[in-house]
Amino acid sequence: MTLPDERDDLDVTALVEAAARAARRAGEKLLATFERGVDARAKAGTHTHDVVTDADAAAEVMIRAELAEACPGSVVVGEEAGADGSVEGGPDVRWYVDPIDGTHNFSRGVPLFCVSVGLTIGGEPVGGCVYEPARDEMYTAVRGLLLRNGRSVEQPSPRAVPMVLSDVPRPGTAPDPAELELLAELVAAADVRRIGSAALALAYVATGRADMAVTPDAYAWDCAAGRVLVTAAEGTFVALPDPPSAHRPGAFVAWRPELAALGAEVVEAMTRFPYLGGWLKDDNPLA
Repeated sequence: MTLPDERDDLDVTALVEAAARAARRAGEKLLATFERGVDARAKAGTHTHDVVTDADAAAEVMIRAELAEACPGSVVVGEEAGADGSVEGGPDVRWYVDPIDGTHNFSRGVPLFCVSVGLTIGGEPVGGCVYEPARDEMYTAVRGLLLRNGRSVEQPSPRAVPMVLSDVPRPGTAPDPAELELLAELVAAADVRRIGSAALALAYVATGRADMAVTPDAYAWDCAAGRVLVTAAEGTFVALPDPPSAHRPGAFVAWRPELAALGAEVVEAMTRFPYLGGWLKDDNPLA
């Protein structure tokens, strides 16, 4: 007997469109704040280089209200205020919201930040959007269709020198030797950049602006939307462990098809990171 799919009774495309509208409205307000300048403060309970602004919380409140209206009975899990809502008696619809991914860039006047909203139903990633206010670019994906500003994305040909967007080693702590070993391998294999926004890195991999993203310190809201963009572009996304959590940081690697061999090597290397080891014992992505 075939069990009913919770997605069958939901218009996933309409939900992602609602998320994109909310992300764009929040992003437009963020851009106005960005242009005026904003103060940041250290974020409690995280590493010493993590910062937050009043704009983060204000954007999340705006997005939460619009998502709750678009899908009553859904749960919104946000970076700033945690989980809100209940799915009792209905389909398990969850939104993962990062109101500003790249807050440090945002606070310093560096135009590399975005609004990210990912959608899961029954625990499965089904859609999402990443809005980059500084470029006025909206990346969306649903049911395997990747769009940028509502248009299909023409994928570029592979480049002679691949570009890897990597946050290895983790910020705010002394590098582990395994991190430095991986970084050396990446530098030997590719042009490596650190842009400070996991969601934006995933959007760039999906659209061919970069070829791989490697992040050792990510929560569910950092990658819930971007992973769907990457897989819609026939790329690969691997979370360590999987699924990404809203309660403790994990890691991820994403790559375009032509970097499959390097991607597998990076995943293998990251399983040797001591701070990931305990979480991966029962969830080995290579098993």
